[in-house]
Parts: sequence; structure tokens; C-alpha cells
Amino acid sequence: MKKALMIIAVLAVTSPLVANDFDLPPGKWWEDQRLVSRIGLADEQQDQIREVVYQHARLMIDLKADVDKAGLDLAGTVDQQDFDPVPVRAAYAVFQTARQKLENERFEMLLEVRQILTYEQWQKIEEIKRRMKQMRAQQQRRPGARGQGPQSDRPPGY
Repeated sequence: MKKALMIIAVLAVTSPLVANDFDLPPGKWWEDQRLVSRIGLADEQQDQIREVVYQHARLMIDLKADVDKAGLDLAGTVDQQDFDPVPVRAAYAVFQTARQKLENERFEMLLEVRQILTYEQWQKIEEIKRRMKQMRAQQQRRPGARGQGPQSDRPPGY
């Protein structure tokens, strides 16, 4: 069973990278007053984004449940005493289809939100995301930061 769960974990982590840069800040960013004022988001835009996200979130909850169920089914086919790769492949195909449907719905939501934003607002969001990414990277490089092992005496890149 551990091997099956490990396979599912690897599959879940390796999601498609196509829309990796086409993303939005985490959470209900359109309600964060600092971010709203920084990008110049109008009240009407906030309402539109809230509605779009709500509509898509309802469907994505169901699609996420489909991914979870398909993952359980895949784990069950992998974790058989009389292992047969044919049903594992079929379960994997169902799992991949479920993940693709979820990713497609998420992508459609992102497209709709992007249509609400002006180009300038989108550029400001991109800049905020870049800064957040840089700050996370700097925090991880600090001595004693989470996930950091013993410091090496080798120069960076070696």
C-alpha cells in the first residue's frame, strides 16, 4: 500500500506545467485591500472576479473529488497481490483524465479572471508574484531556514 500511495503522491505533484506561469496570487486576493489598491481593482471588478471564482470553484470541488476517487482506485489496482498491469494502466488513464478535467476547469477560470483585468493590472499582479517568489527563495536560503540542512563550505553551484 505504501508503494501505491507513493505513486499517487508523485502523480499528484507532477501536474502539467503549461499554465504554471499563468496563475494568480493565492487565496481570495481580490478581497485583500492592500493588493486591491496596489493593482487598482475596481469594486465592479471585485464582484465579477468573486462570481467567476465561485462558479468555477463549485465545479472544481466535484472534479477534485473525481481525482481523489480515481487516485484511490489506482492505488487499489497497484496494491494487488496478483499484480496485473492492464487494469493499472486503465485506472491510470481514468486518473489522468480526471486530473485533466480539473486542470481545464482551473484554466478556464483563470482565463475569465484575466479577461476582467486590464493589461496594466495583470502586469502588476505578475510583478507581485515575482517579488513573492523572490522573497520565498531568499527565506529558504537563509541559514536555519526550514528545509535547510547543514551549510556547505563549497561555493554556490558546486
